Amino acid sequence: MGTSHPNEAISRRKQPPRWLRTKSREDVVAPFSSLGESKSKMDDKFDLSSARLVVVKIGSTLVLDTETSGIRNSWLESLTEDVARLLTRGQQVVLVSSGAVAIGSTIVDRLDAYSQVGHRQAAAALGQVQLTHSYSESLKRHGLQVAQLLIGRGDLVDPDRRLNTRAVLLRLIDLGAVPLVNENDTTATCGTRVGDNDRLAAWIAEIINADLLILLSNVDGLFIKDPRNDPLTLMLTEVESITREIEAMATQSVDPYSSGGMISKIEAGKIAMNAGCRMIIANGTRSHPLYAIESGGPSTHFIPSHGIGFEGG
Repeated sequence: MGTSHPNEAISRRKQPPRWLRTKSREDVVAPFSSLGESKSKMDDKFDLSSARLVVVKIGSTLVLDTETSGIRNSWLESLTEDVARLLTRGQQVVLVSSGAVAIGSTIVDRLDAYSQVGHRQAAAALGQVQLTHSYSESLKRHGLQVAQLLIGRGDLVDPDRRLNTRAVLLRLIDLGAVPLVNENDTTATCGTRVGDNDRLAAWIAEIINADLLILLSNVDGLFIKDPRNDPLTLMLTEVESITREIEAMATQSVDPYSSGGMISKIEAGKIAMNAGCRMIIANGTRSHPLYAIESGGPSTHFIPSHGIGFEGG
């Protein structure tokens, strides 16, 4: 299966910029399975079309337009066009989207009280309606049906509920729907929350035996140092084992709407790789973020050492 754009006419008019086709820096960094190893095991060029079942996590900063306090509908349309292209060529896709609390907070208009549990729950209830509606309308334009699932920690760790979560997701996929997953922040409390959608997406990928997890964020990938403090730092193109050195590279998010930052992405990488699922961290701020990955855009690949496998308990 190729990586051509769904609309060839559009593809001819909107060729990806040069940065999507070449790395901005020389091969960046060799794999960090053991620091100093020089030979890369990265596939000559990873073919996203080879993934049978793909879980895509979308961060809050990608969904929310901070200038208008609304949803970035044109960007969302480009994402759903990418999703439609994957489905057209026979792949299956599950979306895990943040953004409900961020969108709802603009409605509540009490950002200074963001950390209060009651505020977060109210914002989630208000924002989830708008978030799901926007995804539904955008996917509908491609003839696709969205199916909303709000997941709690118990749905992931309790054996019976975990199996039920798996069964529901796989049934929706079989029906041709696009599952849209988010944490159930409306009723979750500190002791019952998953905590962040990076790990939620990784658990979903594990439960349904996905072979690819994509974390779309506002950064290009995993950097050796925080690029906000060191603009010349190098970015890893691949990770074969999450060592203490890798963990030390992760930083906490400073965005009030995000949970975890790179730290949670590293934790998601552990879950995914342990399940035999490849994980990609990539910048999703530009239009057509999945097409950008296929076109060679910057990203960090976490490569598992074994194949996928589901454990119900």
